[in-house]
Amino acid sequence: MIYLFFEAMEFVVYILKGKRFYVGYTGNLQRRLEEHKRGQTKTTRELGLWELVKVIPCVTKTEAIILERKIKRS
Repeated sequence: MIYLFFEAMEFVVYILKGKRFYVGYTGNLQRRLEEHKRGQTKTTRELGLWELVKVIPCVTKTEAIILERKIKRS
């Protein structure tokens, strides 16, 4: 799986592309993507079909939160 590389990092920021873009962060990318696939996240349920387009590893949760906010503001 493509997720194996990122398991060594504590947190990642990820971008999904569907009808629009979705930016999020997580400490467990595989679990989070499964939640999106099952429709457990209201915002991505509205994306329709989506694909993972970017994963950015972060060392700390704080780093991930700051990067996620920066991307959302741009």
